[in-house]
Amino acid sequence: MKTCFASSPTLTGMRAAAAAGGGFALLEILMAMALFSMVAVGMTKALDQIAQTTKRSRQEAQVLRVLESVLAEVAHQPELKPRAISFPQTADGIDAAARIEKVRLVSQDKVELDKMFLIQAEAWLAEGSSKPALKRRMETYVYSPSSP
Repeated sequence: MKTCFASSPTLTGMRAAAAAGGGFALLEILMAMALFSMVAVGMTKALDQIAQTTKRSRQEAQVLRVLESVLAEVAHQPELKPRAISFPQTADGIDAAARIEKVRLVSQDKVELDKMFLIQAEAWLAEGSSKPALKRRMETYVYSPSSP
């Protein structure tokens, strides 16, 4: 009985096919690694940007809390008089100052509103440089009947 192996590949043919496909496999691996590294760099940059934005948002919230506190403290004094007030630096590194000015307001009926004060408060994040990294300002008008 005669056996025919014409339909099955020979061992030499399989080696040739594997050798030809082996070069493409290496190229595919290199391309996959390049694609992965581009995606990884992009993700790293995005995560860094998210971290910076979160830090900036947290710092701004801290400055605004200090600013509101300073404004409330100055506005609720029993007697107001024109002056400048500096506040000690907080543990978070936030400095603050306030200024009280007497203002002259006149109503529509031409009546002067006496004992009105303008309070301006500033708070800023000092990060070692001469110019503050983050600075915010608020102001309010206060009627103080017990003030001169």
